Amino acid sequence: MQTDSQHMSYRKIIILLPLFFLQCAWSQQQTKVLPLPTPSQLRWQQAEMGVLISYDLPVFQGKTYNQAVNRITPIPDANIFNPDALDTDQWIRAAAAAGARFAVLTVTHETGFALYQSDVNPYCMKAIRFQDGKGDVVRDFVNSCRKYGLEPGLYVGVRWNSFWGVHDFKVEGTSQFAKNRQSAYKRMCEGMVRELCTRYGPLFMIWFDGGADDPTGNGPDVLPIVQQYQPQCLFYHNAQRADFRWGGSESGTVPYPSWATFPYPYSHAKNQSLIFANNFQLLKQGDADGTYWMPAMSDAPLRGSKGGHDWFWNPNEDHHVSPLTTLMKMYVESVGHNSTLIVGLTPDNRGLIPKADEERLREWGDSIRARFGKPLAAWHTGDKDYQISNPEGKTFTAIVVQEDIAVGERVRSFVIEEKIGRQWVKLVEGTCIGHKYIHLLPKVSTAKQLRLRVLTSQGPLQLKHFAVY
Repeated sequence: MQTDSQHMSYRKIIILLPLFFLQCAWSQQQTKVLPLPTPSQLRWQQAEMGVLISYDLPVFQGKTYNQAVNRITPIPDANIFNPDALDTDQWIRAAAAAGARFAVLTVTHETGFALYQSDVNPYCMKAIRFQDGKGDVVRDFVNSCRKYGLEPGLYVGVRWNSFWGVHDFKVEGTSQFAKNRQSAYKRMCEGMVRELCTRYGPLFMIWFDGGADDPTGNGPDVLPIVQQYQPQCLFYHNAQRADFRWGGSESGTVPYPSWATFPYPYSHAKNQSLIFANNFQLLKQGDADGTYWMPAMSDAPLRGSKGGHDWFWNPNEDHHVSPLTTLMKMYVESVGHNSTLIVGLTPDNRGLIPKADEERLREWGDSIRARFGKPLAAWHTGDKDYQISNPEGKTFTAIVVQEDIAVGERVRSFVIEEKIGRQWVKLVEGTCIGHKYIHLLPKVSTAKQLRLRVLTSQGPLQLKHFAVY
C-alpha cells in the first residue's frame, strides 16, 4: 500500500517531467553541432591574402588580351613564349611585399599550353625553343615561393582549351571520334593533375578554372588524385567538393555579413539557378545555418582601375593599376568581412612584374601594416568581460574583432559599446564576426573604455582578438 509521501513523490515527478524535457531541448539547442574548418581551411582563412599569377601565351602577342577570342582560337606558334628576363623570385618578392601569404600560378589557361615539363600533354614547355625545351615555370615558381616563405598553389584550366578544341569542358560533336577525343582529354587532364601533385612537394591549393565539372559527365576525375597525393591541399572545385567558394564578383570584396558556412558541399558547380539568384547573394553572404564550412574568396586583378580588368598583362596599360585608396577599401571589405582576398598579378612579356605594379604592391603592404599592424589598445586574453581600456584617450578609427573559428562561427549578433560618462552607448552592432571583422568608424573616437557584448550565439564566445587601431 502506497504512503502519502510516495504519492507526493509521484506528483512531483509528473510536474517536473515536462520541465526536464524542455531543459534538455534547450540544452541541445545551445550545444548545436557547428560546421568546423579543416586544418587546410583554417590556414586559408588565417592567410587572409594571396595572389593569383596569370601567365600564358597571349602575353606575348603584343596586343590586348581577348578572352572570347582566345577560348576558340589556337595560338599559331607557342614559340612566342620567350620571356628574356624571367624571374619568379621577383614575382614572389612583389607579392610578399603586399602581405600575401600564398601564391597561385596558372599552369594552364585557355590556350591549353602547360608551363611545365609534362609527359602526358605534349603542348607544354618541352615543345618550345625557350631554355632549349627544358624550362619549367612551375618548378621555378614553387621554388621561389618556398624561398620567400609563401605557400605555393596551382591553377589548372580544364574548362577551355583552344589547342585541343575543348569548349566549356566539351569536345564538339557526337560521333565516336568525338567521344574518343573527349575520353582522351579527360585522361590527359587527370594525368596532368597527377604530375602536378607528385612532382613539386606539398601544395597549398589546386584551383580548377571554372571548376572541373562532373566526372560522371565531361569532367575529369581529379578529386581522388588530389586526395591521394595532396591530402592537405585545398581543392577548388568540382561537382563533388569545394573547400572555399567564389564570393560572387571579381571586385575583391564581399558584402557584410559573409558567413563561412554554406548549404552545399560543391559551391556553385550544381544547382546554379538557386545559387546564382539575386545577383549571387548566396555566394556572397553564405548561410549562417549552412552545414558545410566553405568560406568566401574575394578576387580581383591589381590592374582593375580606369576601365581595366586585366588578369593578363597588356602593353601600355600601367594606368590600370588600382590606386592605393581602392586597394585599402578592398582589404577592409574582404579580409575585414571574413573572406580571403586573392589579387591578380601578371608578369609582362619580359617575365617580370611591371615596375608600376611592384611599387603599388609595396605601398599597399606598407599601408596595411601601418594601419593594422599594431593596436592602440586591446582586450587582454582571459578577461571574460571583453573590455578594452584606453586610459589615455588615444584617437582610433577602426575596430577589429576575431573569433577562434577552430571551434566554429558561434556569434550570431553582437554590439560594441563605448562608455560615455557612466553610460554605455552603442558604437556599432553586427552579426557575423568569424575569422576577422573590421569596422571603420565614420569619425574618430577617443573613448577610454569599450566593451563587446554578444546578444545571440551558438555556444559560448571564443574570442581571439578585440582591439582598436
